Amino acid sequence: MTVEIERDALLGALQQVNGVIEARNTMEILSNILFVAQEGLLTVTGTDIDIEANATTPVVGEIKTTLPSDKILTAVKSFKAGKLTIAEVPGRAAVTVKQGRGVRTISTLGADAFPKREALKNAASFRLAGDALLRLFGTCRVAQSRDETRYYLNGIFLHAVEGELRAAATDGHRLMRADMALPDAAKALADVIVPTKAVTQMIQLLGSASGDVDIEVNDKAIRFQLGNATIISNLVDGTYPNYDRVIPDVGAHVIKMKREDFTGPVSSVSAIVNAEGDKFKVRAVALDFTTGDDAYEVSARDATGTSATEPLEASYSGSGIRFGLNSQYAREVAGVFAEGSLLTLSLNDPASPIRVTSDKDDDLVGVLMPYRV
Repeated sequence: MTVEIERDALLGALQQVNGVIEARNTMEILSNILFVAQEGLLTVTGTDIDIEANATTPVVGEIKTTLPSDKILTAVKSFKAGKLTIAEVPGRAAVTVKQGRGVRTISTLGADAFPKREALKNAASFRLAGDALLRLFGTCRVAQSRDETRYYLNGIFLHAVEGELRAAATDGHRLMRADMALPDAAKALADVIVPTKAVTQMIQLLGSASGDVDIEVNDKAIRFQLGNATIISNLVDGTYPNYDRVIPDVGAHVIKMKREDFTGPVSSVSAIVNAEGDKFKVRAVALDFTTGDDAYEVSARDATGTSATEPLEASYSGSGIRFGLNSQYAREVAGVFAEGSLLTLSLNDPASPIRVTSDKDDDLVGVLMPYRV
């Protein structure tokens, strides 16, 4: 069996599916990409069992085999733009990839051993604009948990509420919530947790392609299709906590400042007490609004006595307060909001959650948990 295909088209398809393949696998076949060419279309598929990605591209000829993902990707990259010929080697479990006089020979595994995924049954179907889905996933991804003991937080919670399609994520230290108008077809959407890996793959895909995304989801899995690419993932099997209880109303202390006037000083003071080579890292910064006369500041100090202070250009209403934040979490949550936006941070006391909103992002709410300083 032999196929002829454009190098750039094949490279693009391989890059779309390669991200789901793990570097180490207990099953050799999971390190391979499935190639199926028939009726003028090549479909390449990668999987780690929990998530599958495939992409299609025009082709001439037929083939059905699997190739090691790292080797075929490297081989295709090594050729220049133009047509490639992929042909099975008679009497061997191998293929040749040719362009002109250049040849790469790669071992194969049989396609029959590649895991087959069943179609979704009893699935709800709806369509979202790609930029809207990117907004939901891209803004909430910073708050996803990496703690495997609380596996139900390892992803983004997607659900319908009060005429909105809502995404939320939290790791217990920070929280992000994003809303968009609920499509009519999604009104019957059940609560689902989309795992981190699927979120990452969709963000990468949406960053390189535009258009509407067709979504199918049941109680076990979710399927996204954008153009010639498809991602199918198992859902996280668990119950997401009632995160709304953590989101406070506007508190007694209200701080308003430009996003960059917040993230810049926080980054500056944090960098001084976390210099390269320091054995112990200082995560906390202190925000001081007790001085009055608009002389507000952010500071950080390490155990050796090294310290840094920067003024904060902010407006403040309240009776004076000093509280701490994790500098990394604060920068990441603030960074989700629009460039140049006016952030509003509000809280009731130094031990209470901090609500974060902005004047340019009505669809977003963030929460930062306080840090002892």
